[in-house]
Amino acid sequence: MVKGTVEAPCFSIVPKFKKEKTQRHKANPQSVQRWGTDEVAAWLDLLSLGEYKEIFIRHDIRGSELLHLERRDLKDLGISKVGHMKRILQGIKELAKNTLSDL
Repeated sequence: MVKGTVEAPCFSIVPKFKKEKTQRHKANPQSVQRWGTDEVAAWLDLLSLGEYKEIFIRHDIRGSELLHLERRDLKDLGISKVGHMKRILQGIKELAKNTLSDL
């Protein structure tokens, strides 16, 4: 390290986070299609978006519905933060990919 420079440790955090997230999703062998509202709520917790659990439960969003949610659906549910929408939609995309690979 050169005197007066600072190394950016954040680059090593991203792969670790992605690896942990992937392992969590694969740790649940149950098909997403069969998830109930409790499993969807637990998944929201994994995304650090547990604040939306009650909304998803109140609207009876189960695994089969979750896989088909789109941005406009999230807006209809009252989710207005763009970052939260993107995290949910990316998470759904990963779930769908893992579900297809399980078939």
